[in-house]
Amino acid sequence: MFIDPQVRAVLEHLARLGLPPLHRLTAPEARRQYRETRAALRPPAPALLRVDDLSATGTVAPIALRQYRPADGVLPALIYFHGGGWVVGDLETHDVVCRQLAAQAGVIVIAVEYRLAPERPFPAAVDDSWAATNW
Repeated sequence: MFIDPQVRAVLEHLARLGLPPLHRLTAPEARRQYRETRAALRPPAPALLRVDDLSATGTVAPIALRQYRPADGVLPALIYFHGGGWVVGDLETHDVVCRQLAAQAGVIVIAVEYRLAPERPFPAAVDDSWAATNW
């Protein structure tokens, strides 16, 4: 099976670290490990015209958003919901990828920091995502 050389390098790097798999950790431990391993692999962030922290009204509490604007004027927008199985990840762990999307696609990216499980069980993340989309 073909694996992209960049993906192979990341997988080999993670294997050398000898860390336990995320599914064997508590949610707080998994978040910490995810943040630390992402930070070590983070490429340089492209420069953008503006990056603003915003918030949307949620059903329970305000929802943190981050807007990435590559240029002035009217641009298409993309709403970005980070990965992490609804348990790990946040605005910081996916900051560089949002900057890359904005810079390379020429779009405004709105990243959403939805509530995470297990502390906030289903449908909390979906409710936040829907509220952010309607913002």
